[in-house]
Amino acid sequence: MPSLLEPSWRAPWRTWLLPAHTRDRYAEIPTAYGTYTLFREPGPRPTADAEAEAWERWQFLLGGETVLEMDDAALPWQGIRKRLRRGVRGRLDGVPFTARATGRSLLPSRRGIRFALDDGRTLTFTARPSHLRLVRTGDGKEEEVARTRAGDWETHRPDRGELALLCFVTVSGVDQLLRSPLLEIF
Repeated sequence: MPSLLEPSWRAPWRTWLLPAHTRDRYAEIPTAYGTYTLFREPGPRPTADAEAEAWERWQFLLGGETVLEMDDAALPWQGIRKRLRRGVRGRLDGVPFTARATGRSLLPSRRGIRFALDDGRTLTFTARPSHLRLVRTGDGKEEEVARTRAGDWETHRPDRGELALLCFVTVSGVDQLLRSPLLEIF
């Protein structure tokens, strides 16, 4: 089922790109499961780095229930991309995970974002020459959950957590980590 995974509502850009000072709603993304709502709030800042980088807590709620949360996220676009390169921790449907982005190579196969869940599953966003993919690995099996086709995400039986990750990747701007660095020049 093709989907743009575009927000039906997003906070105004001047608010969206500034650090969160209180818990507030920042986006709503309609999906087949219902509407995911992104809440951002100031995160724990026990270190100077966390304070300087304005770490935030991000939550994606579906029907009032938290599906995806990250306690050490950062500002959208550049901030969150930088955090993902260093590593981010969170919970997906209550299962703790660690996420890390790799690669700035011109070769698509060297760019990706890997979510390693504590239950043994791995969800990986990978780049291919003509599309992006979300792949689920676990129990010795690998299955493509979603891929882009002409800019739209085409999903193949994702669970609500995987769909929340798709919403996170598209709304936060981290999908740019999967694109060729040459596109940033043009």
